[in-house]
Amino acid sequence: MNPIRPSAPGTPPDSRAAAPASSSPAPGPASAAASDDAVFAPASASSPAASASAAAACAADPRAAAGDDARGNRRKKAPAHVRAQLLQAAAEIATELGVQAVTLDAVAERAGVSKGGLQYHFRSKQALFDALFGQTLERFEQTMQAHLAGDPHPQGANARAYLHAAMNETSPAASTNLLRVLVSSMMTDPEARERWAQPMREIARPDPLPLEQAARLMICRLAADGLWISELLGYQNLPSGLRDEIVRQLETMTLSGA
Repeated sequence: MNPIRPSAPGTPPDSRAAAPASSSPAPGPASAAASDDAVFAPASASSPAASASAAAACAADPRAAAGDDARGNRRKKAPAHVRAQLLQAAAEIATELGVQAVTLDAVAERAGVSKGGLQYHFRSKQALFDALFGQTLERFEQTMQAHLAGDPHPQGANARAYLHAAMNETSPAASTNLLRVLVSSMMTDPEARERWAQPMREIARPDPLPLEQAARLMICRLAADGLWISELLGYQNLPSGLRDEIVRQLETMTLSGA
């Protein structure tokens, strides 16, 4: 602590030096809020007493410091939260009104975000749809990984995981509706089809096996694709018993030669 220098002749004494530090009351809710402001305010070289006061307030009331940490965490999470809101808004507009209705202005308005805030995350409509497709593909891969983890047979495991992920009946309706829109977009937009085809090829790539086995497993994948697309677009609605039997027979094919 700096020693208190005597006042120059003719100047009044410093009232801050005369006030004992212990006379300040413990900060209550209102003073804690004031101390929060002091913590986040930049320190001034000319007023060290302000910094000391803020530190003392936080020490006296640990809840104030904890509140600061919580607010800091919320600030860090805010961009991810905004991004998720924007993707949700784009998905809702696409499924309710179609791909053509998805504009930056419409998405920003639905999400309650400024257009500038939207463009911080997504520079274009294409970037929005690429992100939505990425989310969908990630869910598909997660479903595959879950089946792989529980499959005791290594032979044909990738093909079986692909089959069950494609035939997954537990997907929420909102995800299915969005996927329908994305698939339709691929059929009508060559650029989107080319961009999104590459990661799909990686998931469905042939197994590094002898030709006959690799062909049999690829037939299972292609059959799963055909059934999945026909159901997704609504021109095939098989009875559940027949559908289950098709999946069972395809699964048996993946085990042939095991």
